[in-house]
Amino acid sequence: MTRLISDQIRTIPEKLETYDEELKTKTGLKLGELAAQAAGIIAKQIEPQRVTVAVIPVTAGLGTIEGFSEAIRAIAIHLGFRAFITASTDVGGLAEAYESGADLAILADDYVYVAINLNTRRVAGNDEATALGYTMALAKMAGGLNGKEVLLIGAGPVGSKAAGALIETGAKLIVLDLDKQREAGLAEVIEKKYGRRVAFGLELEEALQRKPLIFDASTGEGFITASMISENTIVAAPGLPSGLTSEAQKKVAARLVHDPLQIGTAVMLFKALA
Repeated sequence: MTRLISDQIRTIPEKLETYDEELKTKTGLKLGELAAQAAGIIAKQIEPQRVTVAVIPVTAGLGTIEGFSEAIRAIAIHLGFRAFITASTDVGGLAEAYESGADLAILADDYVYVAINLNTRRVAGNDEATALGYTMALAKMAGGLNGKEVLLIGAGPVGSKAAGALIETGAKLIVLDLDKQREAGLAEVIEKKYGRRVAFGLELEEALQRKPLIFDASTGEGFITASMISENTIVAAPGLPSGLTSEAQKKVAARLVHDPLQIGTAVMLFKALA
């Protein structure tokens, strides 16, 4: 996962209601509804208020990020879960989660972010959860993806998971990555697994001329400019920092889903219960 900074997450708890309304305006779904559908769960099949989530601070590597645990707890509570931050960190926090009778434990280090079902041993990872959540968001904004071209930018962990999710919706996939070997490798994997042709080997401007929907899973910053955005452009952008310039973000604001933590975390929690 991309390591966040405090400024990206500090205001998440206080803005969740506003975020929810904006997400519903764009996708027709609030965060919990989108996450439950993306995780393959009908929301009424589970009762979040009966599920306790233990948020475990982790000090390994570069250490805890100020506000991170608080943001996760706030998201879980917003979705209807009971949630608390363990008093202990790291292994002690995991032991505390078990001893307290928590149903889910959620924790992250510099490389891995997971939700663990302490009852079933199911582990839900952030890469897959983010890919599923943003694929769902893109599909809802676009009125479905079947037969539509989607430009997937970034063939890393999230992009690789998103490629499969997008193909399964019926999308026609274009893969773009600065690492052309990785780009071609992902296209080959998808073609072998799904028997579906994947376009690759294009330059960004060439790909955008086809006016595809955009799934930006890259970690590049500001390479999509406002001039590249049309009135039909729709963007799902889990990547941090954003690949869109600030001007491009403003131009596509009504057709852009982009957040640092909310969708991936929400889908993880529901996916751990699936």
